[in-house]
Amino acid sequence: MKSKTAFKTIEDFLYRENKTFVIPDYQRGYKWAVKENAKSLSAVEKLVDNLLNSNKEQPYFLQGVTVVEENDNVILIDGQQRTTTLYLLLWCLNKQLIKNIQLKYDIREKSKEFINNLKTDDFEYNLFDNENSNQDVFYFKKAIEQIENKIKSLQETERGNFISFLLSNVTILYIVIDPNKATKTFTMMNGSKASMLQEELVKAEILRKISLPDITAKQVSSSVDENLKDLKEIIAKDWETNALRSRYAREWDKWLYWWNRQDVKEFFGTEKPMGMLLELYFWNKYNSKISFDFESFRVLLIENGNTEKQKTKLVFKELRDLQKSFEDIFSIPRIHNYLKISLLCTSNSEDRFDIINYFMQKKHENKIEDDYAKWRLVGATHRQITKEDEVRDDEGRKEEKAKASLNLLSQQYVYQNAPDLALKQLLRLNVEEDNKLYDGGGRKFDFKIFGNKSLEHIHPKSKAYHKEEIINSEGDAVTIYKTGNDEILEGGEPKGAEWLNRDIMEENCSEHSIGNLLLLDKNENSKFNDSPFIDKKNIYFNINENFKSRNLLHTISVFAKSNWTKDDILENQRMFIKRFKTVYGIKDNNE
Repeated sequence: MKSKTAFKTIEDFLYRENKTFVIPDYQRGYKWAVKENAKSLSAVEKLVDNLLNSNKEQPYFLQGVTVVEENDNVILIDGQQRTTTLYLLLWCLNKQLIKNIQLKYDIREKSKEFINNLKTDDFEYNLFDNENSNQDVFYFKKAIEQIENKIKSLQETERGNFISFLLSNVTILYIVIDPNKATKTFTMMNGSKASMLQEELVKAEILRKISLPDITAKQVSSSVDENLKDLKEIIAKDWETNALRSRYAREWDKWLYWWNRQDVKEFFGTEKPMGMLLELYFWNKYNSKISFDFESFRVLLIENGNTEKQKTKLVFKELRDLQKSFEDIFSIPRIHNYLKISLLCTSNSEDRFDIINYFMQKKHENKIEDDYAKWRLVGATHRQITKEDEVRDDEGRKEEKAKASLNLLSQQYVYQNAPDLALKQLLRLNVEEDNKLYDGGGRKFDFKIFGNKSLEHIHPKSKAYHKEEIINSEGDAVTIYKTGNDEILEGGEPKGAEWLNRDIMEENCSEHSIGNLLLLDKNENSKFNDSPFIDKKNIYFNINENFKSRNLLHTISVFAKSNWTKDDILENQRMFIKRFKTVYGIKDNNE
């Protein structure tokens, strides 16, 4: 069949042929309602704006659609986003306009159901899929909201004129191609513009392979009963294949939806459509020697002498198991918390895979994840933690990392010299308190609270002072006083209970030592400014104001105190160091 091309108005395109428009299984989900950020416009909003603002007396060209025509079906190879958006736009303008348009999502049942339900008079689209578990439906609803917001000001006459313009003056280039070139054409047309291409091509390949026939050809028998038996077997196998294909597509879409949840993307630090699922699968399958891409995946489906269909089933099962493991380590609070702590301690993608694999393997073992996370917090590597017998002498031991960290945390100026280390250890103390909740089942810690500016001085550093001996311009030795901000104090030594004299502190303590630091939400530090302890306490426990840092259980224990003096700082430091030594098994020299 030769390709053919024609210009068609929207009315000719959608109504005149009396065809069913089919969205094939290899197409990406509906995404035209997606916004890059809160201030940007979606593709839906841009299209509606352009149509509303165009010259209604002039033709308007709406790019082209590429299709395969099969009997009464028009299979959309390129143009599903435009076609679906036009369908939703017509529905918003007048619900009767879509009654004679047949738009069918091939095997995405929820999508198909939503599109069909729009034709019913009493359909409340916002109540469909309340949990927003289906990506297509979620963006269908978003598109409707965006369209209705754009056209809500149209008066009845304006609405009628706009509909006439849309149907009669808006034109598309209608391109019909050979069915045998459909998938290749889709790949060529979308390859340069779709970040989801690799993942969606994998999905299409899985669905194609799973649809391959597995009944060998048989001779036509002279017996009617024998032929009928063969026919029944073919029909049964065909039904089974279609059901399996639909189930695989639905599962894949559920995985895609899960990975596109904002909390999941932030937790694993990925913006990719399928997150880390396919990458980690390849990492494990090939021992990190081959990275994921579509061509490697195609090779994977024909390895080891299985039939293509058998191999596809096996690969899909392995992907399903891996996805289940991802969801488990994300949803079990204790594992969720210690895994995230460990991920915060690395920026290396290969190391991240080692960490994730470790937690997947150990997810049913008590305290294992705790032990791993604590060593990551002091800078120990995966190898130093899990393969101690293989670590060379020049690589160092995890116990040495802990002792070096203890030395830094015991110093007088932790805030200046080891803020990241202090931040991570205070994070650990708060996470450990969360993990004790609900009879040890724990609750998920909110890691949005963690950031570069999350360290707070309990006693304000501006209200601490120390003296320094300097030589003035006349060559004389004089004593000056400075704050913890290193600002010179005029008027000599300050007086008053609010001022902290660093010079009389003990055991390497100061306003910058670990005993005077705690973890706060990074966006709430400014609320405290340089307020004295009692004012900070009142702000912290003011239940009339929303305060994220009130969820930090270790931080609460500090603000629960009635006052905060040098003795409290010293005691807090001693308790911190003692707890650190216990956790990391560090003994004093005299023990």
